[in-house]
Amino acid sequence: MKLSTVLLSSAALLVAGAAYAADLPAKKAAPAAAPTGCAAFGAGYIAIPGGDTCLKISGFVRSNNTYTSNAARGTAPYNLGSVYDLQFDAQNATEAGNVKSTILIENSATLDAYVSLGGLTAGVADDQFDIGGGYNYSGDAFGPHVGLISYSLPVGAGSLTVAATQAQNNNGGNAASRPDLEAGLATSMGALKINAGIASHEVVGATSGTAQGFAFIGKASFDAGVASFMGYAAYANGASKYLGAGGAVKDSAADSSAISSGTTYQGEIDIPVGKNDSIGLFGESIKSTQDTSSYSKTQYAAALKHTIAKGLFIRPEIYTETVNGTTGNGAYIRIERDF
Repeated sequence: MKLSTVLLSSAALLVAGAAYAADLPAKKAAPAAAPTGCAAFGAGYIAIPGGDTCLKISGFVRSNNTYTSNAARGTAPYNLGSVYDLQFDAQNATEAGNVKSTILIENSATLDAYVSLGGLTAGVADDQFDIGGGYNYSGDAFGPHVGLISYSLPVGAGSLTVAATQAQNNNGGNAASRPDLEAGLATSMGALKINAGIASHEVVGATSGTAQGFAFIGKASFDAGVASFMGYAAYANGASKYLGAGGAVKDSAADSSAISSGTTYQGEIDIPVGKNDSIGLFGESIKSTQDTSSYSKTQYAAALKHTIAKGLFIRPEIYTETVNGTTGNGAYIRIERDF
């Protein structure tokens, strides 16, 4: 057989073999690696395929339903609404330590967006003085989401945090020329937990002068098993937002030498009833005075929380409150699913 004939025959076989292989079913690609747990960062984190970042998604969806007895004529005394929170926590280990970033969205608004490394936190986050009562409907305890740069370091069984935060201005359009400065201590002794701190705030008068305002805030909570107790107190002088009094009383009158002062007290008791229920009792008093105005509020509330299923509960609440001498009553019903 001639060499040319052998070469032509071999080429024909190769072409035929390639065509036959093309007709065979395509080999399936290997499945993508399934998300795995990230035990080092805690429960709920999963690894994002293709990288070294671990992600946790959490939040709640809540049906908010309210009624008040002292609505103005022509104004609906009730509201049927909802709110949701969606939180993303991302962490990864680096040569400098664990880096964490958090984004918290509530009803399409970004409340928190910050990054932390070790004890350092920077961005917009819950203020460290967000230590008021656990009732989301009753109570005005201070607890905003603020721009801040803070650093926490361990101290004994707790931590000490120092921070520069977006100034809590409460004097019309007159803003402080510096951030608020805060120092807070959180510690625990068995079932007793204590949070305490101080904040410094610059007061700018509406027409003249500046003054240095300040606030003390403290909370003690105790879990006795059969019931848990919480007490909260704040005193402010020229820093009225730390009282939770809103804009009712400014930090000062026109002249910053006339700064406001006030106090807030809260108390709360939660009593478990069986496996799926608990009763909560709540009380609050806020008083603030200025040379030209004053603000006072007292409120008492009772709530029953019933767990329907894991992560799902209903909590009706009734309250009575007196604001600047006007008394009103109301009720809330919350149906919430946590995840």
